[in-house]
Amino acid sequence: MNEQQIGTRLTLEALGVPLNLGEFAGRLMVQKAMYLAKAAGHDCGHFFRWYLRGPYSPELTRDVFSIEAEVSAGEDESSGWMLDSTVTSRLERIKRLIPADTNDAARRLELLASVHYLVDRRQVPRADTEAIVPLLRRYGKDFSQSEVGTALSELRTNALLPP
Repeated sequence: MNEQQIGTRLTLEALGVPLNLGEFAGRLMVQKAMYLAKAAGHDCGHFFRWYLRGPYSPELTRDVFSIEAEVSAGEDESSGWMLDSTVTSRLERIKRLIPADTNDAARRLELLASVHYLVDRRQVPRADTEAIVPLLRRYGKDFSQSEVGTALSELRTNALLPP
């Protein structure tokens, strides 16, 4: 594992996001959790762009499959490494947003990451539901105004968007 992969593995562990790459929901959770970690100020070096399900990094996909293969082969080079307390506290803000149920977590992380991406990249003229919901629908997402409003509120509360 290289340092970027070690950082990615430690980040996912701190967030409680398993490397469950055999299921789509697991892969979606990894992508969106790592995007939100970057939004919180913990950058593991992956570039995200918009894809079918929101922010996506092909490099992250390669890294997590490599991590999974090494861990399965008993070659986990991340043991002995730790995240510092500043990073850990940033990741705690994200962890609070992740439901325990994987399917709920995947949908929730997709919503949070998509809303953040659109606001952060100025794809919407203002950070409110009336601007965001139509754009999400144009991208084929079925999030309600209530869900988007809650996501905006939680992103602000957890310092991922300005108040």
